[in-house]
Amino acid sequence: MINRLLSSGFILMSLSAFFFALTDILIKYLSPMMGTIQIAFVRFSLGVLMLVPVMRARGEPFKGSSTRVLLVRGFTGTLAFLCLLQSIAMIPLSNAMVLFYTFPLFATLFSVPLLKEPLTRTEIGLTILGTVGIFVLINPSSHALTMGHLFGLLAACFAGITVVLIRRLRKENGPLVIYFYFCLIGGIITLPFFAARFSLPGLSQSSLLVLLAVLYLVAQIFMNQGFKYCKASEGSVIMMSEVMFTGIAGVLIFNDSLSLSFWVGACLIVGSGVGLNVIPRQPPPIKTPL
Repeated sequence: MINRLLSSGFILMSLSAFFFALTDILIKYLSPMMGTIQIAFVRFSLGVLMLVPVMRARGEPFKGSSTRVLLVRGFTGTLAFLCLLQSIAMIPLSNAMVLFYTFPLFATLFSVPLLKEPLTRTEIGLTILGTVGIFVLINPSSHALTMGHLFGLLAACFAGITVVLIRRLRKENGPLVIYFYFCLIGGIITLPFFAARFSLPGLSQSSLLVLLAVLYLVAQIFMNQGFKYCKASEGSVIMMSEVMFTGIAGVLIFNDSLSLSFWVGACLIVGSGVGLNVIPRQPPPIKTPL
C-alpha cells in the first residue's frame, strides 16, 4: 500500500504542494515575530546541514556541472524567496501566493532570450490572460496596490528566471545538487544581514524554524520523487494546488477576505499558468547565453 502511494505521481505532487503550503503558513505566522532575513537564513543554513549527509550517503557530487549557472540559479532563487517572504509578511497569504504563481508567465518570457525558445500564439495569448489576471487581482485603480503586491510580482519574476535556469541545469545535474547550491548561496547572501540583526529566538520560535526547514526538505523530496512518475507539465499543474491550500488556510487561520476581484484574478492567473504548463515546448538548443 505504501509502495503504491510512493509510486503515484499525483499523490506525491499533491503531498509536495501540501507541505509547501505548510511552510507558507509557518512563514506568515513567524514573520511578525522575527525578520524575514532570520527566517531565510535558518531555512538556508539548515537546508545545507541536512543535505550534506544525504548527498554523501547517495554519493552525489557537491561541485556539480555548469558551476556558473548553478551559482546564478542560487542567486535568483534566493532573491525570489526573499521577495516572497516580504510579500507574505505584508499582504494576505492567499494574495501573495496567487501573485507568486504568476511565475510560469515570467518563465515563458525569459525562455526566449535564455533558451532561444520561440513563443507560439497560444503562449502569447495565455501570457496576456495572466497579465490581465494580475491587474484584476491587485486592482491598481482602487489604490490597494502595496509594496507587498510588488514583492509578490518580483518573487514571481525571479522564480521565472530560476525555472528557466533549472531546465538548463537538469540536463547535467541532479535535483539535490541544484537545491544544495540554492541553500548554499542563500545562506552566504543572508549571513551578514542575519549577523547584524541577530537576536536569540525563544524555544518555541526556534522549534518552528527547525520545523520550517524540515518541511521544505520534505516538500522538495516529494516533488523530486513525484516528477519520476508524472510528466513535468502534469506535476507543475498539480503543484498549483498549493494556491488552494494556502487560500483555505488564509481564510480559516488568518481571516483573509477574498473579494470578487481576487477570485476573478486568481482564476485568470492559475488558468494561464495551467495552460502554459501543459503546452509542449520545443527542445532548447545546446548553447545558451549562460
